[in-house]
Amino acid sequence: MRYVIFSLLLALIFACSEESKKVEKNVPQELEQDKPLTSIDRNGKYTEWYDGHEQIKMEGRQDEEGRRQGVWKLYTQDGIDLSITVYKDGAKDGHIIVRYPTGILRYSGRYAMDERIGEWKFYDESGQLVKTENFDTVK
Repeated sequence: MRYVIFSLLLALIFACSEESKKVEKNVPQELEQDKPLTSIDRNGKYTEWYDGHEQIKMEGRQDEEGRRQGVWKLYTQDGIDLSITVYKDGAKDGHIIVRYPTGILRYSGRYAMDERIGEWKFYDESGQLVKTENFDTVK
């Protein structure tokens, strides 16, 4: 059951990610080379751009105190998802997915207030599972 829920969550996150990347390619014209490479809107959405403002490097939401909240994404300069991490009050708290720059899954797992928990899976650069570790049993 946990695997099904996790799979559905991954599918939803990546579907939303693909849709948001379509919008992100349309950089507002008011962004100029001499403007800052980061922005925070009034709703707390943080966006960091690579040089040239053509591709988002990182995005997510911050609370009034500047702490990360919810889903944060990191991209390559080519727009490939490098990582998706869930935060709560500035701490990693939820699923994390990290990819190689090629887009192949590198590892996935879960955090509870910055502590690794549960089963984590690690993959090589060809996408083959190389290690599974259960952090609930690690002391």
